Amino acid sequence: MRDDDRADDHARDTPPAVIAAVAAGTGALPFLAVYAAIFIIHGGFHHVVPPDVTDSNRGELIAGLVCLAAFVVTLTTLVWLLNAHRRWPFAVVQAALLAASVDLLIDPTSGGRVVSGLVAVTSLVALVLCAHPQMWDHLGRPRPRWTAGLSARRQPALVGRGEDD
Repeated sequence: MRDDDRADDHARDTPPAVIAAVAAGTGALPFLAVYAAIFIIHGGFHHVVPPDVTDSNRGELIAGLVCLAAFVVTLTTLVWLLNAHRRWPFAVVQAALLAASVDLLIDPTSGGRVVSGLVAVTSLVALVLCAHPQMWDHLGRPRPRWTAGLSARRQPALVGRGEDD
């Protein structure tokens, strides 16, 4: 990487709305990790009769790999948002998590309504925070007109402030 690629990188405080969105976005991660481990173990190593979520052990393994992929993608989008690279992949993943958890909440045959409700609430909060004015500032994007009346302080740079360094 060349030196001029990092010319605009400087230490700055992450706005509270971004921190809150990332914190809310982590709501599904522990469940995805646990479900991935359980389904991969049940599908690939320690077969259970009857299988938990599918009709076969192979289906359990595939469900575990899907959970593992969802974990990795969710974690990647969280890091991208926190590092001020991209917001829309984060929003898309949170919308998908919200849709899946609402589907599980509505379905009377699925268990884990508390987990589904928790993931739905955290995903909804993360999605709402994606539109906060501090998010636009954090990503270095111009704010849309509809945010003109909303206040959001720009976070001062910590590098090159003069006497306070």
